[in-house]
Amino acid sequence: MTKHSLQTSLLLASTVILLGILFFWTRSTPLIIVIPETALIDEPVEISVTNLTPNARITIEAACKNKDNDLWKSYATFQANDKGIVNLTTQASIEGSYKGIDPMGLIWSMAPTDREILKKLPNTFNFNEVSLSVIVDDKVQAKKTIHRLAVLPNVEKRTIREQGLVGTLFYPKSVHHGPGIIVVAGSGGRIPEGLAQLFASHGYAVFALGYFGVEGLPEKLKNIPLEYFKTAMQWFKRQPQVDNNRIAICGNSRGGELVLLLASTFPQEMQAVIAYTPSGIAAAGSWTYKNESIPGIKQPSDEEEREAAQQGLIVAHKGTFEDPEESTSQIMWAFLKKATPEEIAAATIPVENIRCPILLISGEDDRVWPSTLFSRMVTERLDKKKSAIVRKHLQFPSAGHGVQNPYWPSSSFPYFHPRAKVWSTLGGTAEGNARANEQAWAGVLEFLKKSLGTPASLSPWQHSVEQAFVVKKSGQIEAKDKAGVLIILEWQKTNVHEPVYAHIMRSVSSNSR
Repeated sequence: MTKHSLQTSLLLASTVILLGILFFWTRSTPLIIVIPETALIDEPVEISVTNLTPNARITIEAACKNKDNDLWKSYATFQANDKGIVNLTTQASIEGSYKGIDPMGLIWSMAPTDREILKKLPNTFNFNEVSLSVIVDDKVQAKKTIHRLAVLPNVEKRTIREQGLVGTLFYPKSVHHGPGIIVVAGSGGRIPEGLAQLFASHGYAVFALGYFGVEGLPEKLKNIPLEYFKTAMQWFKRQPQVDNNRIAICGNSRGGELVLLLASTFPQEMQAVIAYTPSGIAAAGSWTYKNESIPGIKQPSDEEEREAAQQGLIVAHKGTFEDPEESTSQIMWAFLKKATPEEIAAATIPVENIRCPILLISGEDDRVWPSTLFSRMVTERLDKKKSAIVRKHLQFPSAGHGVQNPYWPSSSFPYFHPRAKVWSTLGGTAEGNARANEQAWAGVLEFLKKSLGTPASLSPWQHSVEQAFVVKKSGQIEAKDKAGVLIILEWQKTNVHEPVYAHIMRSVSSNSR
């Protein structure tokens, strides 16, 4: 035997021994498989557990922490099939924080372990790392950390403090002269960076624009000049990343009211409007144009609300966690019952002036204000005025006021308003809100492509993840036919890149003949 042959024989023997050890080890150790392990927060994943005792009952827990180390958790219990596998894509949970078949149920059903955590702004939530644990007989048998990215690594971020504007510009490094989106917040104020950077991760140049509640801007949503937003739109169009003929504007809640007002006032400045849970009726004292107040419906005073509650016209709430504010009844009373027809007509936004497509999104169980009714008023006015623009209204029966990010922790907990400092009910069920978030986001991306054209191509980073997913998944199936769990374990434990993984597959397949 030559030296080379001896080395080859020893290498093969070592490989067989190692694979044998790994085979017996994997027979009793559960494996968590997540495809893909790293993905944007709006991308679903496939979660499965293998190497379980056939028909065993297991619990899978998901957990993550915000920047202050506050813990959010979810769990679901399953019964493994006769091959010792649990797959969340095809198997229903027996019990837990969600029920039924739902690949992303563990993600959206996460809830804070302490209600005081809910007082913190949503952007304190660190969704980058989610820990999965498999529990069998009250013992943790396997753990895995997956990564949910709020933004792709090739998205640039620029702080903007120019021409009186306050905001943040996001754009993929490769984008030039592409479609752009301006995003504005609702009654919470601030700069809406979360949604903006997610849009940017889909190939858009995005300007997250603050207009109150930020240093350098008004403290309250009061007498905000519409000219400020026209300046922002014109500034945005001059950026090299932006095609000034492909601009959308997006806002939620009071921001939804705002974007409808802007599109009606400056119809030539934009090519698409996205209004989450909006109102087509302006609120008094909020906006000005040419130094004059925009007509709006006045909010009732505290005394008027108390009198209305005593008369049984509305239900009074304390604004606590146990008795949160539910303002839809007050809004309905103030906007549609207390106000005169003339006041309502003056405050109604003239959406017939809009010259671009509109997407309206609402929850039928909105407890903040009747966004579904308001959205229908918008479409009915467009019909009555014989507007020819494209308009679409996505409404969700079991959703409330908080429709937006997909695969984000969704609940029916009260919301602590950061400016009003009271607990409020947003409405909807946890599952209803989760479904609305997922479907609305898909509708938004489709609407943007139809209205603005195709955005910048996917980044090389994202392409590599998708290719790795395809290769690994197909490789896993091929390896099962020839080497069973051995290849799955090699992929799972080393998380090697696809070229190395393919090489291991060929070597094992060759040696097994």
